[in-house]
Amino acid sequence: MIDKTIEEIRKNRAWNPERWKQIQNQATSLSDHYRDVIRRKKESGDPVIHFAAYVVFDAMFGMHEVFSLMRSMPDRWDPRIVILPDLAKEYDQKVQIYRRCREYFVRLYGSDKVLDGWDIQNDRFIDYTDQFDMIYFQNPYDARVPEVHSISYASTKNVLPVYVNYGYDVGYHTMYARMKGPELNYVWKYFTETVYSLEDCKKLQIIQGKNVVLTGYAKMDALAGFPAGKKGQRKKILITAHHSFRFPELPLSNFLSCYKLILQLPEMFPDIDFVFRPHPGLFGKLILHKVWTKEELAAYLKALEEAGIEYSGGGEYLSLFAQCDAIINDCGSFTLEWLFTGKPGCFVMNENLKDEHLTTQMKEALSRYRIARNHEDIIRFISDVAAGLYPESQEMDDWVREKIAVNYPHVAEKILDEMDILNRDSIS
Repeated sequence: MIDKTIEEIRKNRAWNPERWKQIQNQATSLSDHYRDVIRRKKESGDPVIHFAAYVVFDAMFGMHEVFSLMRSMPDRWDPRIVILPDLAKEYDQKVQIYRRCREYFVRLYGSDKVLDGWDIQNDRFIDYTDQFDMIYFQNPYDARVPEVHSISYASTKNVLPVYVNYGYDVGYHTMYARMKGPELNYVWKYFTETVYSLEDCKKLQIIQGKNVVLTGYAKMDALAGFPAGKKGQRKKILITAHHSFRFPELPLSNFLSCYKLILQLPEMFPDIDFVFRPHPGLFGKLILHKVWTKEELAAYLKALEEAGIEYSGGGEYLSLFAQCDAIINDCGSFTLEWLFTGKPGCFVMNENLKDEHLTTQMKEALSRYRIARNHEDIIRFISDVAAGLYPESQEMDDWVREKIAVNYPHVAEKILDEMDILNRDSIS
């Protein structure tokens, strides 16, 4: 299923000026439609904005801080989480991911704030568009969710769809594909993260950034609230692993060449604690493509535990950023997110990764990392961290502060202000 879904996404984004013209015309007409939606809401006399977050993956939810602010303002906002199935997954994995995501948000916000978008028992998808004034879409690909949970569908209803990226755009081809699809051209507002992403929208989006607002990256606001690891304690290093071992558009992953080394690190560096956090899609993809069996995955997870490596999977991870002293990373968004900490980082470079695969902001970010091209480079980096060869300062540099960490740590307030349609005279 996942290969068919990705194939459909790629096909819809291929060079097709005629299709792009159709999207542009539809997006233009939506401007009037959204003005009417706002006008009807103001005329309703209801002082509360009923807000839904359509969520597929718990770890990719970029609106925790916004959601928390909404909950502190019940006279203005009534927020809910709607859990959606990922149609790109096989049935068993789809159910597992759905239930895990639901449990996560119920624990976090309570069952009264969480709604089911999928009736698993009857295999029925539930349409909530008539119950909300505004819907945040975590997923930017309509083909991965049921039609009633798609941006294109919501754009035809009496609701305002908004998009906040779940990660920084680091791959040029994947970013280009999103810009040329209908979804981000059809939303009422697209709240973007950086000076670079705003310029990319203006250059590549079909409607050239007309619905885009530069707000900053809301997910990182939470980092400011976590206490840093205490100096003098054992050093802790975060190891991440991307899923893109069969993804020629953005070949980041090195897991298949490094998974054995990861298990050996605690013995090589007994005075350092290691935390392993794979991308949420990595293990599912290994099984889907028959690289590993479920039994082999279970054996690896057991081996991590026996080696004394902490495993982190799903949900919140910024507390790890605060606690860890360094990162060994081959992921995309983490590469920019880690720069907020000002701590040392080692990027493990896939031999197939080229400049043309990357966005400008990713290339700039990598210039602030130690690059590892083999196991020896990784070991050398860990040795330098252990020896204290990196400065104690944990300040983000000027480039990060001015270009990447826009409005940090007050991005959620900026987004909420932009979404408060009842607190402005304009209806655009």
